[in-house]
Amino acid sequence: HCEGGTTAARGEVHIENPAPPAELGLGLDIALAGTASSLNGKATFHGTVSCDKPVRVTVAGDVTQVKKRDLIRGSFSTTVSCTPGAPVAWTGTAVPTGSVPFQKGDVEVEGRATATDPDYDRPVTVAETVAVRLTRV
Repeated sequence: HCEGGTTAARGEVHIENPAPPAELGLGLDIALAGTASSLNGKATFHGTVSCDKPVRVTVAGDVTQVKKRDLIRGSFSTTVSCTPGAPVAWTGTAVPTGSVPFQKGDVEVEGRATATDPDYDRPVTVAETVAVRLTRV
């Protein structure tokens, strides 16, 4: 300080950044049993999703079945609100793309669960492929 002014203030500044939030964790479970409708030929699947942050989750997938030389395919998509702490149930219905309906027996389900991480604004996807046994309803 100059010319008799007040003394200068002195001190330290400490800046700490907290650890960044964890990335969104998603889980997908596809039940091993589903149904094939005798009325409209659609196949219905179900399962659960889990998350460690509250998010909207889209569960989508592709279904393939081979019956008597026929290749039967379809897709499904549904959206659920996931909250941390307990698995959330989902149900999806696949419409066959051709003229042959889904039938009782085994199908391959390739499922994907996708949500946007609210802290990082980017999509997170988990996938699972399982053999599901369809029963006729």
